[in-house]
Amino acid sequence: MRGNSGSGKTTTAKSLKEFLSPRVLLLSQDVLRKQMLAEPDHIGNMSIGLFKNIINWGTVNTDYIIIEGILKRSVYQSFLEALKQEYGPKLLNFYFNISFKETVTRNNLKALPFSEQILTQWWQNEDLLGNEDAVFTDDETLEERLTTIEGYLN
Repeated sequence: MRGNSGSGKTTTAKSLKEFLSPRVLLLSQDVLRKQMLAEPDHIGNMSIGLFKNIINWGTVNTDYIIIEGILKRSVYQSFLEALKQEYGPKLLNFYFNISFKETVTRNNLKALPFSEQILTQWWQNEDLLGNEDAVFTDDETLEERLTTIEGYLN
């Protein structure tokens, strides 16, 4: 699940994890890159290797792996394409193409919202990879997104 900050990907990922439990691994880019490694977001950053190692463990020990984050194309495209090559149709790719205006609105609902200036710096407009299974917009509710994803799982 990829998309800008405030697009709904983390909420969707957490809800999907709860729905699919118990054997589900949720990997958040923010946790791996920022909290665990304090690694800058650039090509070749160490979080990519950590993602790979945890995914390898997860394929043996869990039924589902959910990856969520901004995961901008300019940094993560090679990694994400390699995952698609390795896992083929078992890997589903969902992009949250939410407008900047809606992103700001959703961000302001957070307990600790980011400034609009920070959101602007992070903004990745239409950062699609081209192999998305579904693209979500401002129009879908959480329930509609989950129903769409569940349809791909069945």
